[in-house]
Amino acid sequence: MKAPPLRRRLACLIYEGLMLLGISLVTAAASIGLLHLLGLAQGSAQHRLALQAMEFMVLTGYGAGFWSGGRQTLPMKVWKIAVVTKSGAPLGFGRALWRAILAWLWVLPALLAAAVLHLSPSSTAWLVAAGLLLWAAAGLLRSDHQFLHDGLAGTRLVQASR
Repeated sequence: MKAPPLRRRLACLIYEGLMLLGISLVTAAASIGLLHLLGLAQGSAQHRLALQAMEFMVLTGYGAGFWSGGRQTLPMKVWKIAVVTKSGAPLGFGRALWRAILAWLWVLPALLAAAVLHLSPSSTAWLVAAGLLLWAAAGLLRSDHQFLHDGLAGTRLVQASR
């Protein structure tokens, strides 16, 4: 089965980004409140690290939870896209979790570079956008036109049957 067209996968990705933004904001609000109750000084390195760890766990869990067992996120349902193993089977939780961790490669290199270079938030945003475009374009270089993290995870995006 062929991969859905790139424009449809990117439209799904934009929708997914909006969903992740909302989840991230709710997670940040709850985490900041919890860290305040625990007495962790806001702005400290420990506070920042704890907040980032919570965001990572929630966002990674969102992907792994929705992708396992043949489930789809809302944007995937809207754009009729499913994620399956290379053989076409639904993902088990372990493979879905591995795919979710590898999906961080869309943004992690840019975020690490921004941290090392002490870039401003606007420069970081441009760097992340450039990284997203490069990662998406790299999928076009593969013969199966799948994104790189799918190739690494042993998964692929396909047209959903519904």
